[in-house]
Amino acid sequence: MRLLKKIKAGALQIVLVVAVVIIIILFAFISLLYVQQKLHLKNNHFKEAVYTTQQVFDYVAQVEMPQNTKDSLLFFSTKNKTVTTTKKQWGLFDVLTVKTRIKNEVFQKTGLMGASNTTRKALYLQENNKPLIVVGDTKITGNVSLPKLGVNSGNIAGVSYNGSRFVYGNRTQSDAQIPNILNRTAVTEFIANYANDTVDFLAIEEGFVKRLLFTQKTGVHRRNGSVELRNMVLEGHLIIESDTLIRVHASSQLKDVILIAPVIEILEGVQGNFQAFATQQITVKENCQLAYPTTLVLFDGKEGLKNKQISILKSSTIKGIISYISDTKEVNYKPQVFLDTHAVVFGEVYCQGNLELKGTVNGSVYTNSFIANQSGGIYINHIYNGTINAEQLPKQFSGLFLNGSSKNVAKWLD
Repeated sequence: MRLLKKIKAGALQIVLVVAVVIIIILFAFISLLYVQQKLHLKNNHFKEAVYTTQQVFDYVAQVEMPQNTKDSLLFFSTKNKTVTTTKKQWGLFDVLTVKTRIKNEVFQKTGLMGASNTTRKALYLQENNKPLIVVGDTKITGNVSLPKLGVNSGNIAGVSYNGSRFVYGNRTQSDAQIPNILNRTAVTEFIANYANDTVDFLAIEEGFVKRLLFTQKTGVHRRNGSVELRNMVLEGHLIIESDTLIRVHASSQLKDVILIAPVIEILEGVQGNFQAFATQQITVKENCQLAYPTTLVLFDGKEGLKNKQISILKSSTIKGIISYISDTKEVNYKPQVFLDTHAVVFGEVYCQGNLELKGTVNGSVYTNSFIANQSGGIYINHIYNGTINAEQLPKQFSGLFLNGSSKNVAKWLD
């Protein structure tokens, strides 16, 4: 009897152990199913947030919405879903942010918005009662808008035109002024008033490193006197302003920042991308490689052209926008935009003055007139050995907001 009881007790222990193991396995299985269900639901919410963000971004990018909103606008909200949008000026571009929250899942996209043009012209030369004169190895490829006197060949110091056609594309007649930049007022207001928003003022020095997301407050360095950007890393939501001069050295790395000063000098060998806004001069020295979407903008008021100029020197490449914007009607025989031999622009050159084109523009040129300084003479509406080729610019390029253009993402941020 004792032996039988011991056997029964042992069997009971075994049964209990097996039961506990089974319960643990069942609990683990149920927990695994629960976790899988939660992960599946979480994944579905995240995918829905991604899809919703993209759909709202595509919609908002093409419609008008308030500019420079200090707080995000509630685009729509349901029980479990909230979508907010923010749009603000960043130099010549807009920064658009769309943020979607579905329960605990959040996804957001921030894009730098420019404008694209499916009917891009190689050249728009305003009606100035003078024909365009092409000389030497000049070549214009793409559709153009020219004065009613059209285009002819010319001769400078014994050099005549070498091409078989004056324009390798279709021609239409231009108007009395080049197309307006649609967001010009917004850009000038941003330059003048950006500090009225919430910003963090920074002190910078050689070796300074700062990276700011566009969802963070704007970092600003303002100085009375010249600013030397040497051995620095500056990226993102940053503005550097001087009341005299900003000089960028090749030892610095700049990405997406804004520079504001009367005179801006980009020294030899600089690489990076940024937006530069000046009122007197912008000079890009030799062998610079400025990546997309770089913008160089010179504002000239009503006081006269004088010696104000954007200069791109030999063997430098700019991918983006060069723009000279002027309110003056004063006649001047100096170039306000100068593109030197072997200098290349991939993008748009917009000049409300005289453009001297000795290099190459792969994209579009909008100008009041051309000028050529050769052999001691000044030749109006002449292009000497310059090249314009609209076919070499990618269709995805996003640049100036002009009539007929549509908003497009120039670059994804953050």
